[in-house]
Amino acid sequence: MKPVVGLTGILGSGKSAAAEKLRQLGACIVDMDAAGRWAVEKNERVRRRLKKAFGDAIFAANDQLLRKKLADIVFANSDALALLNTIVHPVMLQRARSLIKKEKTGGGCLYIVVDAALLFELDFEQECDLTVTVAAPIEQCLARAQQFKKLTREQALDRIRSQLSQDEKAERSDYIIQNNASLAEFYHAVQKLHEWIMHKVNE
Repeated sequence: MKPVVGLTGILGSGKSAAAEKLRQLGACIVDMDAAGRWAVEKNERVRRRLKKAFGDAIFAANDQLLRKKLADIVFANSDALALLNTIVHPVMLQRARSLIKKEKTGGGCLYIVVDAALLFELDFEQECDLTVTVAAPIEQCLARAQQFKKLTREQALDRIRSQLSQDEKAERSDYIIQNNASLAEFYHAVQKLHEWIMHKVNE
């Protein structure tokens, strides 16, 4: 049976870049963000509940969810974020579990990586065999969020503050990757992670 590796990190840490490198090394990736997008785009019950909770203004004229508008609402208001999570998370987790089950029974990958910013907040580490945190200096994380996610510094900070701290994620993980040097060094660290996972698989 393929082991499940929970991969987490704060916004801008390089978590998803690590997941992509692990995919190249033979892992299957289950992206929790993608499962969340599926929930809000494909599940009609979720969409109805979002409209009721946050109003029609979060949807465009073509009924497409305006994700940035919704994000601006919830990351500035902890009660709104909690409400969003009660609507989306159960369906998102159901979707992720379905994808994990599919990868366990088919496909030729070596192990399954669950790319999940909220791994510990969702208690999803209990469904993983191993857990990994990608850590990076906060200023580097903020710079990446501004460059690649097109967020303002304050928007990035709001998102980071809404999660467990980086230190707590690292403390609760089985393995930590530091992303604080060059890209080549980061990829070398991911390679070492892959070797560690394979060693655990073969123990």
